Amino acid sequence: MKSVREFLLGNWRNKGVALFFAITIWFAAYRSEKQEYGHVFRVALRPTQGGETPILLTSIKGMDQREGVAVDFDNINVRMLFSGPRKQIDKIRDDVPTLPAIEIPRDREVHTFSQADFGFPREGVEIVQFAPEAVKITQEEAVKVRVENVAEKLVLSNIKEGFEVASKEVRPSQIEISGPKSIVGAIGVSLKVSMEFDREIFKGRVDIVPTYPQDIPEELVKQTVKLIPAEADVTVTLRASSDVLPVEAMRISFRLPPVKNAVKIVLDDVVGDTIPVEFHGRKDEIARLRERLREQPSYALAVRVPPFDRELGGQFTFTEDALELFGFPGIQIRQHELRRKEKKAGWSYAIVPVKEAEK
Repeated sequence: MKSVREFLLGNWRNKGVALFFAITIWFAAYRSEKQEYGHVFRVALRPTQGGETPILLTSIKGMDQREGVAVDFDNINVRMLFSGPRKQIDKIRDDVPTLPAIEIPRDREVHTFSQADFGFPREGVEIVQFAPEAVKITQEEAVKVRVENVAEKLVLSNIKEGFEVASKEVRPSQIEISGPKSIVGAIGVSLKVSMEFDREIFKGRVDIVPTYPQDIPEELVKQTVKLIPAEADVTVTLRASSDVLPVEAMRISFRLPPVKNAVKIVLDDVVGDTIPVEFHGRKDEIARLRERLREQPSYALAVRVPPFDRELGGQFTFTEDALELFGFPGIQIRQHELRRKEKKAGWSYAIVPVKEAEK
């Protein structure tokens, strides 16, 4: 037992020092062991600016030993394989670096990825593989066009039944569109407003949305087309829908002031007691009037007779403006098409006192 104890504990200081150095050397070797780590990055590409005309990237395709594959327009997924000491590789694995955007010169059509694009090698780490290895790039000049009368691009929905648009205003009234020369002429704008909740007026800020043909890629529009401004102040006012009801034979009745002696009224150029008129007003009110005339054919318009000589009578005239329609405040009375064609200005009538012998 004594010999075993001496073997294990004898000269323990030297043994401890040796163990410490052994562990330190092993740890250092472990940390410095070369490792590889692969990660997919979203790499941003942007054209170099500085000329009189701005440049836009309009197409990016990956290129490697295999057939080129189309990728996202402005940002491309690139798999990078890092190689370096385990310690540095673990740092990259635990805290993935943010890579800077790559600027592409105006005349470049193919860009091959390199470590210098991303600031490597550093701290003993290098990038030993890219997939894809390169990208094929299409660049275009950026141009601007102006869209006038933006209010015409307003799209309204959920308009109350029986109502129509009375007025609409969009400020500013013009929009500037910038984008690639090849597609900017096909880009339009649209503003959408919902008149829900039975609203008769809308006031607010509305997004201006680009419109374009289906053959133009959505991603291309999102990344390259800019609208200035991107919002507009919109005001929309509704009113009750209007309708027209022409009636060729509308009965009329004369409202006389109180008289003691009987009188008769004689209309010139009119047979009987009907005249042609045209009703114009709210659609719901016109529908109600149409139903009234169908149910009550004797329903009549009123003509207010001015004061006159009780003994001699008088000659008077009236126009559509003087006609009174009771119970339908939202309806106006206008000249019938027949009267417009004949260029008639109004009607004349005579009030004739009735003598005793004529009663």
